[in-house]
Amino acid sequence: MASHRGTSFQRQARKGAMAAAASALALVLAMAPGLALAEEATAPATDAPAAAGAVGGSEIIVTAQKRKEDIRTVPISLSVLSGSALKDQRIASYDDLSRAVPGVAFNAVAGEEGRTNIVIRGISSTSGASTVGLYLDDVPITVPNLYRDGSIDVRLPDIERVEVLRGPQGTLYGDSSEGGTIRFLTTPASSDAFAATFTGDLSTTEHGGTNYGASAAFNLPVVKDKLAVRASVNYVNDSGWVDHYNKDGTLDRKGVNSSNSLTVHVSANWTPDATLTVTPAFFYQRANDADNGAFYPTLGLWKQDKLVSEPSHDRVLLGSLTVKKTFGFADLTSVTGVFDRVADRQEDGTYFNSTAFALFFLDPVYPQYQAQNDSVIANLPSYVHYRTRYQQFTQELRLSSNDTSPGASWLKWVAGVYLSAQRVHNVDYQTIGGINSTFQSIYGTSLEQSLVETTYGNPTYGQPGGGDAITLFPGDVDESDDRTYKQQQIALFGQVSIAFLPGWKLDLGGRFSAAHEDFVSVETGFYQIGNLGYQTPGQPASAPYTQGATSHAFLPKATLYHDLTATNSLYVTAGKGFRLGGPTGPIVFGPTSVCNSDFQAIGQKEQPTQFSKDSLWTYEVGSKNEFLGRRLRVNLSGYLTNWNNIQQQIYLPTCGYYFTSNVGDARIWGGEVEASFKLTPSLSLTATASGNDAKIVRSNNPIDVAVGQHLIDVPGVTATAGANYVHRVGADTTLVALVNYSYTGHSNGSYLLTDSNYYNPSYSVVNASVGLRFGPHQLTVYAKNLFDDRTIIQRPQINTVVEGYTVHPRTVGVTLKIVE
Repeated sequence: MASHRGTSFQRQARKGAMAAAASALALVLAMAPGLALAEEATAPATDAPAAAGAVGGSEIIVTAQKRKEDIRTVPISLSVLSGSALKDQRIASYDDLSRAVPGVAFNAVAGEEGRTNIVIRGISSTSGASTVGLYLDDVPITVPNLYRDGSIDVRLPDIERVEVLRGPQGTLYGDSSEGGTIRFLTTPASSDAFAATFTGDLSTTEHGGTNYGASAAFNLPVVKDKLAVRASVNYVNDSGWVDHYNKDGTLDRKGVNSSNSLTVHVSANWTPDATLTVTPAFFYQRANDADNGAFYPTLGLWKQDKLVSEPSHDRVLLGSLTVKKTFGFADLTSVTGVFDRVADRQEDGTYFNSTAFALFFLDPVYPQYQAQNDSVIANLPSYVHYRTRYQQFTQELRLSSNDTSPGASWLKWVAGVYLSAQRVHNVDYQTIGGINSTFQSIYGTSLEQSLVETTYGNPTYGQPGGGDAITLFPGDVDESDDRTYKQQQIALFGQVSIAFLPGWKLDLGGRFSAAHEDFVSVETGFYQIGNLGYQTPGQPASAPYTQGATSHAFLPKATLYHDLTATNSLYVTAGKGFRLGGPTGPIVFGPTSVCNSDFQAIGQKEQPTQFSKDSLWTYEVGSKNEFLGRRLRVNLSGYLTNWNNIQQQIYLPTCGYYFTSNVGDARIWGGEVEASFKLTPSLSLTATASGNDAKIVRSNNPIDVAVGQHLIDVPGVTATAGANYVHRVGADTTLVALVNYSYTGHSNGSYLLTDSNYYNPSYSVVNASVGLRFGPHQLTVYAKNLFDDRTIIQRPQINTVVEGYTVHPRTVGVTLKIVE
């Protein structure tokens, strides 16, 4: 049977946080004029260390709107983490990122270690197209939620900064940016001077073992002011902390969920003249997990006893070419990307293959053998192999204004075209080892000569003219599926920013997208028998299952921005986001299918074949403020989102299948606050908070999703607080200390009240580090999850088996950084 096991990490929201954000916004606006006067008498402070982008007098430059701008003047709810902040805070995954940036959450894909779906502002879905756009520099690396491979964890050591854009970014970033966009910006090659950085890391994990890693980054000038090459490499080996036990309760293996990864990035910067820049880049990443991090709470913390290990291997290649040509009136930029990802994994299919066959197919026809069925055949290990390859070509060509454009003092604009072609190929191969020989030994006959054949295979077998027997498990193969998904898309986009009065700016933008999708599937196996359009093992191939869909949308956006003072601003914005619809299935359907009882329970009367696009409107008000000579920064935002025709995953617990459907509408209220304060020349403080109330307001199927339920994967409240201390203790020696606290509120992991994952508790994590800088070099001792929070944050039920997940246990280590 197909193993489409999926779960989600839902976060419940609280209206009180939204009210607090709105009150804080009003307070800051009321204080702005007075504090602005105080700034004039305050001398600018020295730059503080980059704990979260920058704190204190430095200007933060971003390219969120595809041009360089001071972050304070960008009318977007935007967080920036500098490369040094990523290293100092040990941010190495989306899990870590969600605890550092307000409004961002994640849910681990159940059973898939290291595979996560990202959520921004409550826009959460584990099915259909992604709700968060991911970019490496200007190239999209977003993959659709088709086969539970999750988002790509970019593990580069040489990141210049990460920009997190909250709210729909459809105008400039397209269909998969309903909730927002995350951009990983690499450090560009420089022809100024040679530079090299080496980093080594050694640590130990509670209930685990020793971890180690090393990275290096090189900047090599080739031709002064003309050509430079930059390269980085990163290797990490992490021990596991989940132990495997045999069925008799004896410890078999420790730390089964160990992992390692290798990442390589190479880029060049060629400037043949002052008007032309050519930037080729190559990215390679390989991640291997020996098993996933799931354990079985019934056995105890971090214990499992599954029959089949679940390793995974993920390989990503990305090649890109960016060319920028400056004309007298505008800049022309071309960005070409070729993306190739292969995700291989193995799953334990024992329950939904072996056990299901014994309980639901053998016991009814051979009740006298129930003991043997349930104790022997039900426990035959079943190996499920998935291999998915994602291939994508993208091309963006845009023309944008520059400082010499006509009207540059009051008019900025960008216009472009985007093309993409994507192909996803999935192979699903499942076996029940020894099923034929074991059945023969128990029953004294083959499956093809048994009641199983005449009941579930060919009911006329053995009768005159009844035809041949169907080979139920040829070579012990339970299922073999081959699926191909293709998508072609074209989009036209543009945005204009008009400074129509001193201190006032109006931004207007829009994007028109059109896409076509095709899905072809040939699915064979015991559980497909008797379903029209499926190939049956041992029989001539029937027609493949095919579906197609066409989507188009127009995404407008409007923003009004006002400078209250030289360092305080207010903006209001309204923008639309959408996701492509598409084909779903195939699902075994009909009165004799193994999924029939599930379909009846949710009132599904037709075989699901397609799902429609969903869309949303977000209305936002925000303020960006700098006080006391830029020593204090406070950014606030509040928003309302109406999300229509939501794409969600519908899970069928009896048969183990799932499909994508449009479940209804939701309304989301929320807000975020970010603050940073350089208290003294040595001490900087940071704090963030977000609140979110995301609920279903209309349901297409109240049996499946009820009005008033919270959206999945949405934390009601998140908050962080941090302190960064930098103090010179010698002529060439500096003490550096950092502590960060993060709180993630409780959530719901399912729409089903009886699901073990329905309620997920809140949890807190504290990270800390202390180190010494010797000139450019640094030695640091650190602790992640300092107080070893062991809260079970997720309890997905996978075919009656309840799994558990925790935060990564306490890890203590030392890092040495050498700069040449």
